[in-house]
Amino acid sequence: MPRHYVYRLSCDRGFAPNVEYGMCSLSGCKSNTVELWAEKGSWVIGIGGKNTGKPNKLIFAMNAEENLPYREFRRKYPEKSKYLSSKTAGTNVLVSREFYYFGNKAIEFPDHLKHIIWDRQGCKRVSDKDINKLERYLTERYDYGKIGNPNNQNGCASYTSRT
Repeated sequence: MPRHYVYRLSCDRGFAPNVEYGMCSLSGCKSNTVELWAEKGSWVIGIGGKNTGKPNKLIFAMNAEENLPYREFRRKYPEKSKYLSSKTAGTNVLVSREFYYFGNKAIEFPDHLKHIIWDRQGCKRVSDKDINKLERYLTERYDYGKIGNPNNQNGCASYTSRT
């Protein structure tokens, strides 16, 4: 049974997650190991930290389709993988075509889901029940895909402040 995770983004530059070529990929997140734990069917939710300019808002949510070792990702998706190098990639890369990326159009969580907001580095598990509620909420309002652009395209204001 897949497990679901939420984590706080310290920055949103279009790198992690990367939503080019009609898919969402996630790798190189230094503050958590969600890329190692998530499996097919796992939902991964990214919450905005202070440096994103969208604190406590939903930056993205992805339903993991694959969890590939970095080399396999490069072999299977040569065009998509050009943004990653062996120095910037994590051990694994999560891939999804069922994703919502809000970026600079990040949305507030509805009241009945605010309890899943993660307010520190690292990640936490989210229940199947909450994922079902979130998925229902999103599918009733949005189509899968890229809805906004990265918040911090020119980099983050500061990496010294806490997320």
